[in-house]
Amino acid sequence: MKNTILALALATAGLAAAPAAFAQDAAQGNAQQGWYVGANAGYAQVQKGPYDNGNFAGGVKGGYRFALNPDTSLGAEVGYVYLGRADARGQYTQNYANYNGDNGKSKLQGATAGLNLRYSFSPNWYGEVRGGAFFAKGSGLTNDKTNPEMVNFNSTRYYAGLGAGYNINKNISVGLNWDYYDGSQSDKNIHLPTNLYSVSAEYRF
Repeated sequence: MKNTILALALATAGLAAAPAAFAQDAAQGNAQQGWYVGANAGYAQVQKGPYDNGNFAGGVKGGYRFALNPDTSLGAEVGYVYLGRADARGQYTQNYANYNGDNGKSKLQGATAGLNLRYSFSPNWYGEVRGGAFFAKGSGLTNDKTNPEMVNFNSTRYYAGLGAGYNINKNISVGLNWDYYDGSQSDKNIHLPTNLYSVSAEYRF
């Protein structure tokens, strides 16, 4: 997985040579272009099998965004997200051997690599869609009510999300976001699909 992340990071860096060509075709407008870093924090919720609750979550990311036209930008980014821990519930806890109220908790985190498409409605307001690969690493109870087991897993899945925000100035913006992370590994019967509701901040160089 480390090699995959490195390759994607290098590919993102390689886009630095392309933006100038796009910029020549994009008239001056509200579209953003350049390197950026960001962070977000909020509440992650799991609703599947043994889990129906959530916890604090957050992440960091960085990438390069270039203008496609006066109001639209495309960015390539990599990041890392921590999606918290959820408590097991119901029959899963009753049938999980040696359950003590804590050892059935799930955990999910992982690296991301993807694209974001940002549309600037005005110099201040923007909307965004994004998605890509989620290199999930987690643990939790299997989706088996009669005989749940605690398993660890690593899988390559996907994430997707929406956001809207406000540009405080040309370098700094804040936003509200919803993202979905498909954290699962079917052959181990572990499923932790997670919705993340967060606030974010971004700095553009």
